[in-house]
Amino acid sequence: MAEIYMANIGLLKDDKNAREALDGVDEVRRHDATRMADKTKRAQSLTAGLLLQHGAREHLGDAAPAGVYKVEKDEKGRPYFPDLPEVHFSIAHSGDMAVCAVSDVPVGVDIQEWRDMKADVAKRFFHPAEAEHLKHLGGDEYKKDFFALWCLKESYIKYTGNGLSQGLDELDFTSVLEGGFAVFEFTEDNSRIRAELLDAPEGYSAAVIELITPDEEAAAEAE
Repeated sequence: MAEIYMANIGLLKDDKNAREALDGVDEVRRHDATRMADKTKRAQSLTAGLLLQHGAREHLGDAAPAGVYKVEKDEKGRPYFPDLPEVHFSIAHSGDMAVCAVSDVPVGVDIQEWRDMKADVAKRFFHPAEAEHLKHLGGDEYKKDFFALWCLKESYIKYTGNGLSQGLDELDFTSVLEGGFAVFEFTEDNSRIRAELLDAPEGYSAAVIELITPDEEAAAEAE
């Protein structure tokens, strides 16, 4: 299963701390961060980058090479480690939080700070069953489930790498709200994914989606 790393970006809003953090992130992120005038966006990017480098080293353990790992983007725009093809990852940030998921299989992660949303957003973009579920909620209860579903969808989009072109209404994730995670099967390629909500600070929702391999299924059945 994916290893999750989450952190508050507050410390890196400070200019001195941000400068010191530059050496710990990949070259592209370092270049972009030095040109960001918005301190919050800069802190979000740097915190996510530090989580990624730390997560990769933790994932590799004793096999982790020294230095900062280079990050590039594939033909779908997904970031990856060109020198560490066995390490899959996904990063996200929102508000004062950043999150990173590291795995040995394709993975997508997202985090969202709750905010007010127009009432018709779910009806227009979500699966009909999700929109029906949200219709009966209000206040923070609505925000919690709305953004949990949004994070699941964003995580799935990152997992596939297909972007918003595949549509947010493709899957019904309401079952994840009930139990914290759910497994989805795709008959066209016999693949399976695990969709799970993550613990997040008050006022935030977070989720992760990753591929289930035959080895993981066998291990789960043996437990």
